Amino acid sequence: MKQSLLLVAAFVLACFTALSQAGERAEGITCISKGSTVTATYDKGSNGQVINTNIKVGNSYKGGKCMGRCGGGCGWGAPSAWAKDCLDHDICIVDQDGKNGLASDPNCGDEFRHAADDYAFGVWRGCRG
Repeated sequence: MKQSLLLVAAFVLACFTALSQAGERAEGITCISKGSTVTATYDKGSNGQVINTNIKVGNSYKGGKCMGRCGGGCGWGAPSAWAKDCLDHDICIVDQDGKNGLASDPNCGDEFRHAADDYAFGVWRGCRG
C-alpha cells in the first residue's frame, strides 16, 4: 500500500514538474551531501530579487529542520532525497514565511515546482545524503 501511494505521489509531482514554467534556477536533480556547505538560492516573491544563503546541509535554520531534505521536515521514515532544489525551497519557506509550502505559495511556489522532480525521483537517482 505504501509503495502504491509513493508511486501515485511521484506521478503527481512529475505532472507538476511538466507543467511548471521554465524557471530561473531549476537545477534538475542535483544531489547534495549532509554536512557540506551549499548556497541556497531563491527569488523573493514576484519582484525577482535573488537571495543567496550559505547553509550546512542537514542543519536547522531559523526554526526549520533538516535543510535540503526533500519532503516535510525530517521525514516520517521513508527514504528521502537530499537535493539542491529542495534546499532552495526549504530556505525560501523559512525566510519568506511560506504559508503552505506548495506550488500555490506566492513566494516559494516556483521553488516547490523546481523541487518536485528531486522529491519524486531523487532517491532513485542516488541522492541519499
